[in-house]
Amino acid sequence: MDVNVVFPRSSATMYYPVLLLLVLLSISKSSSSVSSSSTNNYQNTPNNTQTYYYKSYIKSSCNTTTYPSICYKNLNRYALSIQADPFLLCNTSLGLAFKAARSASTTVSKILKNNSSSLTTPAKAVVRDCYGNLKDSVEQIKDSISEMGNLYESSDKDFKMSNIKTWVSAAITNYNTCSDGFEEQSVDGDVRNKINKLVLNAARMTSNALYFINHLVY
Repeated sequence: MDVNVVFPRSSATMYYPVLLLLVLLSISKSSSSVSSSSTNNYQNTPNNTQTYYYKSYIKSSCNTTTYPSICYKNLNRYALSIQADPFLLCNTSLGLAFKAARSASTTVSKILKNNSSSLTTPAKAVVRDCYGNLKDSVEQIKDSISEMGNLYESSDKDFKMSNIKTWVSAAITNYNTCSDGFEEQSVDGDVRNKINKLVLNAARMTSNALYFINHLVY
């Protein structure tokens, strides 16, 4: 199934609430809970055929990304919310990337506070620089989600999409800059490994989101 589907202008009105929820991280609520909440309303419960179709859409879409297994693992639970919709696929992926970036940023901030006395001065500088990179990534992805919310209301969609791609790409560059810093300076192994794991996860999820953005027909 192709992710390239053209949406009408009116789509912005329908999708903007979803984007706002993503920014607020409501995405952490699994779509399965949405399904269970409609137990008493059978008409609102997707049948097995729909569920299979939506999950198959996620699978086929993820298969062409840079990190398909990570993509499917994280997006599959939202299949019923995405409903084979390329626009929602992009924004759900962006929302998850935002969540990963913020988690990494928060954790690194705590590491700086809790290990202030044990880290050497050079190591502390590396972690502090990484934290700055992660904060930038959080803001860039957040700005991208906001810009996507206004995409169909704009008279210059190409300009807005160019901004989105630039910001998401910059977020990935920030992750790489953070990782490079740990290769250049000696940092405690446990601290380095913990941060690198978080950064790598955020970078891969952001890379997958960028893939969907690059292939969205708008």
